[in-house]
Amino acid sequence: MKVEQLLIGMMEEALRSFHRRLLVVYGRESEEVLAYIVFKHFTLKAGGEEKVVYVSSDDTSNYNVFIKRLEEKSYPIGNVKLYTYKETHRLMGTTNDILILDMSVGARPNDMGRLIETVRGGGLVIFYNLDLNAEKPWSTSLHKKLISPPYGESDMKARFEKYFTRKILEDQSIWILDGWNIIRGNMLNPPTSTREKPSPPNKSRIPRAIYDLALTQEQVEALKYVEKFAKKSRSIIVMTSNRGRGKSALLGLAVAPLMLFGCRRILVTAPACEETQVIFDMAEKGLKTIGEDVEREYVENLTFKLSCNRGVVEFVQPYRLLKEKAEVVFVDEAAGIQVPLLFEIAEKFPKVVFASTVHGYEGAGRGFSLRFLKRLEKLEKITLYKVELKEPIRYALDDPVEKWLYNTLLLNAEPADVEESEFKLGECAYMKPDLDLWFGEDEEHLRQFIGIYVLAHYRNRPDDLLILGDAPHHSTRAILSASGKVLVALQISEEGYDGLVEEVLAGSPPQGHLIPSCIIKYYPDYAEFSRLKGLRVVRIATHPKFTGRGLGSLAIEELCKEVEANGFEWVGASFGADVKLIDFWLKNSFTPVHISPMRNTVSGEFSVIFIRPLTGKAVEIVKGVHREFKLRLVESLPDIYFDLEPQITVRLLKSQNWDNREEPSLTSSQKSRLLQYVSGKLAYEAACDAIKQFVKSHFLNSGSCRMGLSMDVEAKLIAKCLQAKPWRHITKIFQVPQSNLKMDLRKILAEMVDFYGV
Repeated sequence: MKVEQLLIGMMEEALRSFHRRLLVVYGRESEEVLAYIVFKHFTLKAGGEEKVVYVSSDDTSNYNVFIKRLEEKSYPIGNVKLYTYKETHRLMGTTNDILILDMSVGARPNDMGRLIETVRGGGLVIFYNLDLNAEKPWSTSLHKKLISPPYGESDMKARFEKYFTRKILEDQSIWILDGWNIIRGNMLNPPTSTREKPSPPNKSRIPRAIYDLALTQEQVEALKYVEKFAKKSRSIIVMTSNRGRGKSALLGLAVAPLMLFGCRRILVTAPACEETQVIFDMAEKGLKTIGEDVEREYVENLTFKLSCNRGVVEFVQPYRLLKEKAEVVFVDEAAGIQVPLLFEIAEKFPKVVFASTVHGYEGAGRGFSLRFLKRLEKLEKITLYKVELKEPIRYALDDPVEKWLYNTLLLNAEPADVEESEFKLGECAYMKPDLDLWFGEDEEHLRQFIGIYVLAHYRNRPDDLLILGDAPHHSTRAILSASGKVLVALQISEEGYDGLVEEVLAGSPPQGHLIPSCIIKYYPDYAEFSRLKGLRVVRIATHPKFTGRGLGSLAIEELCKEVEANGFEWVGASFGADVKLIDFWLKNSFTPVHISPMRNTVSGEFSVIFIRPLTGKAVEIVKGVHREFKLRLVESLPDIYFDLEPQITVRLLKSQNWDNREEPSLTSSQKSRLLQYVSGKLAYEAACDAIKQFVKSHFLNSGSCRMGLSMDVEAKLIAKCLQAKPWRHITKIFQVPQSNLKMDLRKILAEMVDFYGV
């Protein structure tokens, strides 16, 4: 059978089954083959609407030749749209028939993950000009960012590329064409797809016209929950799905009925505004269906607000959401937002829908929904509904391209199934994985490793897999059970080198080197730290079944021993300031050296940096930096850190294991008023300036020079004396009567005056 007939048969099969097909096209006359495939696909659809997207690097020479070949076939060129990989965000939410990814320099896994999901059933995904030999790394924008001094381009690995091409060669559903030669091409003989038309309920307060916009019966059933949800005074819907199941579209469809039921203000939040555009598109469609005139407002070409006579629907960044008022809140991609913030949202607003992707691009694994639901079920006087969407919107079930994509980018990775009997801390082994092996024949361990990150609430992206495989300054460590299963996943990055100071101070810091760059910028007197060879813990996570068993601490301790023996002088970590995380790093002998000046707009957390020095030189530098850090934090508490939680602040100002004495800077009159206050002769307000100076010196002290106080007591001192919070705020934070608080504070300060000999 001729090549042309085989290709036509493959495309006809895809159209019948409403499945997609993935092709690799390269070699001589490949542009002619590509043009033939696109032209024939169009004719097989009998002239129906055809959307073809060609995505390329900045070099569009291949595209120009391809277009020329199409013109020779009298193909309607207007069907084809050209985008560069920098513009892929513009394709989010679109639906296309053919996606051509020019792989001359490769493509970022993030781009592949989101673009492939835009292709509808019966369509084609084509990797054009892909080198299946994978002898060298690609040259994408991500690869360029991974060149971190002292490493250069020649140090880049090609593990991901070899892994990627192996996954193509292993999958029998993928067609491979070297010019007009079919290297591999199999018919899959799937059943013909017949999607039943959704059937709306006979009786509903939601207009039939809204139900008619639903594409699946699952969406119809989910809209019924919206009607129930609207009736309850306090209610929550948790909606989960794999990617491409119409979750975001369903949120948009829910806007019109909720406004009909009297909800005037609906807020939408997500880790990024671009992730909510489908919600706004479908909300507008639904509102117009019920006769509303809708006005859109934009920021940087992204819709952030819709207004009509019945109300508004508006995007608000996650952390800022808590300062807003609304009857209903939609939280899309909830797994990308910290759980404590999600619970604050659940408690503040009367009606909340939490929607999250389980598997797929930016998926969170089933662990998120299971853990989150368990905690939500404990909330009182709240009606909880659970909705799961399984049926794909753009293509039929069992789509071979989706299976390949999930399998290749590890979008469906889960931790190993480990029995309790397999865990004994003394039998666990610390190891440095052979990534060549993990990206090769031992893929199962790689899958377990990534699966732990997925369930650990990290915001995972397909790019992470490429970084792990190709970046020369990144490596991994793991703790394995006696049975060989991954229990702790650890990703580390080398930082620090000669020449960094000049580059940072010149305003052009290199990629990587987050911790040394921060030290140079904020503490220039200690810039020599940047010359010390160190390691940053990029991510660490423990198997969810065995958290709190000492595995994370074991991994850190073993890491420090290993790298110290290999000439590294420090180990550090940067993370969102959370009480549990801070306690973990403090317990493992890490010292805080930095806090960001602003909160993260998604998590609402300040970022902090902790360091564990491994050599005498590093110890002395870290001592100096820590003092500067404490001084900066203490002086800024009534200003930019006024809202920093006292329980976090007290941990950042915790006494270290070395002695340091700071005398309070008090004038004679301040000292006199301080003594009168502790003896009961003056009110707090009359001596607050002196008290502030005195308490400040306490927190700058360390070791035996510092009076031992409980964290609760120190947190109260911070809230009142250093952050200058009103009494009423402090009583609310600590749940104690104002009179008791005032009495306790005077007593504590009197004891401190005695200890420090004022």
